[in-house]
Amino acid sequence: MIHIDAREGVSADMLLAAMIDLLPETVKEDAIRKLVSAAEGKGLSMQIIDIEDSGDRGIGISYVQRVQTEGTTEYRDAYRCIDEITTLLGSGRESSNAILDKVFEAEAAAHGVSPEEVHLHEIGRPQAMMNMAGIGFIATLLEKDSHGEFVSSTLTTGRGIVVTGHGTFRLPAPATAHLLKALRHVPGDCPGERATPTGVAAISALISEQTDDVPDDPLRKSVGFGTKRFAGRLGRTTLRLV
Repeated sequence: MIHIDAREGVSADMLLAAMIDLLPETVKEDAIRKLVSAAEGKGLSMQIIDIEDSGDRGIGISYVQRVQTEGTTEYRDAYRCIDEITTLLGSGRESSNAILDKVFEAEAAAHGVSPEEVHLHEIGRPQAMMNMAGIGFIATLLEKDSHGEFVSSTLTTGRGIVVTGHGTFRLPAPATAHLLKALRHVPGDCPGERATPTGVAAISALISEQTDDVPDDPLRKSVGFGTKRFAGRLGRTTLRLV
């Protein structure tokens, strides 16, 4: 199995970075090349960055958007974007759509509308679409490598308030709170958003169960870093192959 350790948080970019780093070296280089190429096709420059922080080594993901977009993303446009990216990647559509399904379901519940009426703000940006499609793509590669099912630890959500395109909310934000109803989670000790809607949606779509039995001797371990610090440590999601 692949154990997703989300006790220090989870976002889509952190999870994608950890998943990339967990790939066998024989396929990692080609996977990164496809991701970078697909990002270029959506007007993004994608960089994979080696990071060492607080005793952990891993990678982070950075995007530069060549042309800034304004406004929101509608239901059909979001699925069309995922379809375009997964076509460029060559696989991962089913898992990516499952993540996006979770996002629209949660946003619809939070705003009291149907999924088809939801307009995505931050989650509709090309970077977020790329992260969701990338997670679906890498999940497919890991499955092909016979790594079995995904499981997750208890999620740490963070505490305090967050400012989004929908307004200012107490954490977890309404869409995230809806997704967390089916997952074991704790706020943790540090202020700030440690579990994002797309990160929680990805875990909800991928895992078969939750367990805090973190393996001591994994076959492989990887770390995906974020950009925010909590109590002096960069946010991170850790994966262990056992």
